[in-house]
Amino acid sequence: MARLTANGIGMNVQQMRSTVDGPLATVVFIHGILTDSLASWYFTLAKPFADAGVEVIMYDLRGHGRSERPSAGYTVDDFVDDLSALLDELDISTPVYLVGNSFGGTVAFSYADRNPERVAGIAMIESEPATEPWAAKMTANLARAARQLVRREALLWITARYGLHTTRLAKSAAKLLQATSLEHDIPASRTLSTERLRSISCPVLAIYGTESDLAEQAPVMRSLLARCSTVVIPGQEHSVLIEVPDIAREQILSWLREQERARVGAT
Repeated sequence: MARLTANGIGMNVQQMRSTVDGPLATVVFIHGILTDSLASWYFTLAKPFADAGVEVIMYDLRGHGRSERPSAGYTVDDFVDDLSALLDELDISTPVYLVGNSFGGTVAFSYADRNPERVAGIAMIESEPATEPWAAKMTANLARAARQLVRREALLWITARYGLHTTRLAKSAAKLLQATSLEHDIPASRTLSTERLRSISCPVLAIYGTESDLAEQAPVMRSLLARCSTVVIPGQEHSVLIEVPDIAREQILSWLREQERARVGAT
């Protein structure tokens, strides 16, 4: 792991080099908020992607994992600025594929909106762009988390259902909400209009679980984006990455190879 300063904050970054000659592509994995970190990628998709010939970049978002936790500056655009600065620090100038889980996919969309020339494609798992309905949902979800994660009864329930590791993550999320402006900054983020979303021209893969409330986004994404394909996995809720990483891996790698074949064929 490496410690870099990007956009004025210390960021925890890990790279996995392709294990084959002539890397297929460069992928930046972006994790979700509150209880997530680059570890969710490290223990699921990172090594299989490197073994498949992909240059892998993972990093902890500001306030998460081992990255610095500033007291303020948690709008989606702040996370986009972090990613831009990180790629600059790593001297990566060619277009990359962004693979985002949950909030990570939201960051990926806003990054592509602002930096279309730097994005080869987006694969998102259980995610949606930053729209006005998304902002309203985040307002409610973050307020509920701020209330619940400090309650002893809630933590006991989490321990009984998910174990002590998840309880520790929940306590860390509560501290993040208490010590920073994240709860208020994220819902106040700049949102993307329908016109802005339609202008995103890179290929997109969207993966959802049938039992997730985000599954309804699949037809919406296909209707808005000219180059979007969707996969809905039966029986899965929001934790697709953790519950069925093999399915997520195969779907994204297959899509990635298809995009690279098309790109090479067009040159």
